[in-house]
Amino acid sequence: MSSGLNTEQLRQKYLEERDKRLSVKRDYIDPVGSFPDFDRDPWIADKIEREPLTEDVDVLMTGAGLSALVSAAALHDAGIANIRMIDVAGDFGGVWYWNRYPGVRCDIESYVYLPLLEEVGTIPTEKYSTGKEIFEHAQAIGRHYNFYDKALFQTKITEARWDEATSRWHVSTDRGDLIRSRFLIGTSGYLHYPKFPNIPGIRDFKGKLFHPCRWDAKYTGGDSNGNLSGLKDQRVALIGTGATGIQIMPHLAKSAKQAYLFQRTPAAVDARNNRPTDTHWFKNQKQGWHAERMDNFHAVITGMPADVDLVDDCWTHAAGPLFKNAQVIDPENELAASEAMQLRDYQTMQGIRDRVDRVVTDPATAEKLKAWYNLYCKRPLYADDYLESFNSPNVRLIDTDGRGVERITETGLVANGEHFEVDCIIVASGFQIGAYEPATATFPIIGRDGQVLAEKWANGVYSVHGLWASGFPNFQVVGTILQAGVSFNYMWLAKEHALHAAAMISRALTEGMASIEVTKDAEDRWNDEMNRKAQDGTKFAEDCTPGYFNNEGDTSKPVLFANTYGGGAREYFGILQAWRDGGFTADTVITYQK
Repeated sequence: MSSGLNTEQLRQKYLEERDKRLSVKRDYIDPVGSFPDFDRDPWIADKIEREPLTEDVDVLMTGAGLSALVSAAALHDAGIANIRMIDVAGDFGGVWYWNRYPGVRCDIESYVYLPLLEEVGTIPTEKYSTGKEIFEHAQAIGRHYNFYDKALFQTKITEARWDEATSRWHVSTDRGDLIRSRFLIGTSGYLHYPKFPNIPGIRDFKGKLFHPCRWDAKYTGGDSNGNLSGLKDQRVALIGTGATGIQIMPHLAKSAKQAYLFQRTPAAVDARNNRPTDTHWFKNQKQGWHAERMDNFHAVITGMPADVDLVDDCWTHAAGPLFKNAQVIDPENELAASEAMQLRDYQTMQGIRDRVDRVVTDPATAEKLKAWYNLYCKRPLYADDYLESFNSPNVRLIDTDGRGVERITETGLVANGEHFEVDCIIVASGFQIGAYEPATATFPIIGRDGQVLAEKWANGVYSVHGLWASGFPNFQVVGTILQAGVSFNYMWLAKEHALHAAAMISRALTEGMASIEVTKDAEDRWNDEMNRKAQDGTKFAEDCTPGYFNNEGDTSKPVLFANTYGGGAREYFGILQAWRDGGFTADTVITYQK
């Protein structure tokens, strides 16, 4: 089989581009305490004034984002109404509350990403919803289930501590609240904690500097749809070419006097082909269509048998053939499955690079926008206006050949030995991975005998199914991928975790259980099963350009997907089902109410 590609030449090119990034190490700094504006909520006009609250509830959720909402809905359906959600934000939504930068939208189809569509009745206006619409859907969920009465907004949890005498979690807040809860559900998303690159001089800049999750709309003008009138006389630098950067860049191109994109590694950006929702089609879906479509999307993009591609989009067109081809051995060349997969990857990425040439008019700029790595070295990106923005005369790509920005001065940035004076720097550097480890925990979760969860997981998550941890009774995580199943559709996983939590809590309340705690032996057994099912992706990660999938190129530590369940999400969900149907008895110590 001839591909028309020089695969050995491509491999060498990929490694050369990887090595450029590996030659320059950069760490990150904690924005909290480093930047005065970071701790301020830009979306709150007035602080809610209220008296401290002391109460007893059955379940408390440590957040009010989408994971918390699907958990609360699952509890509602199980007949559990005495719940509480606590969030430092001013409303429901989580990441969709905080991230209101121009161009923000989900990169997974709305009809599979947005939770509870059938229950609430929301009809997304587009195949890929804007962030504003997702935020509004979160609010609609809150209204539909009357969850606003269950939420404490503008409130930061300062500590969650297990009280052995009462078999309750005592949760304290910065408002002086004390909530005593029988069960605690951890619903902090695993991409909730922003990070800033530790660029020399980053604190010295005298102009405007912010992270997109704290977008300064008062400075830029406009809203999440763009129209950034405040930038018409401004020179703006954007650092970062991830999912956030490619969404912001087109709006800077339309509004800023001068827009610079500082690039370490080009993004692999294919066409999204977004389009309006056919409301007639949507309204005529049969009951249960939403769960079926979520499952079908996962099946297609992982190469599992599927009679039809229901989503039929950029994700399924790229991933479906790629992973199916991994199972085919070419009889002519006798390619191994991995070689067949690599060949398909080369072809897919070449198609993405060819598209750059078709869209970007300046050949030199186009060449620098081409990504030289395997498709899944980073999260695949899709946009209908990113590459087009480089055809605007006010836009300049500053490709740093893998080195990044050298330093930041009081008036601008230095890259490739050249100083660029700017009025504003937008740091689109992404988020830390995880939610409960030392770098990402925003408050201590203190279990039995004073053990702190962040300390327990300092060297990696060690758990049962990624959800329950020994030493932490009546506590379950929702929305994690570490030691759990994994899917590019985060909300599909969160929904299953939420159903799991609700089923376990309902059983405990019905049967008079005071506490459920997994044992250390159960953790060891799950770890053994994780190892047995593990798929060795070390070589793939080593060959990849640095990113959060491979610890920024440091493969001496376990890379992200090395600590996810290798048997696939469907198999993982089956394990959860069997566990809650009775298998948990072998893995837990249960006490009963007296």
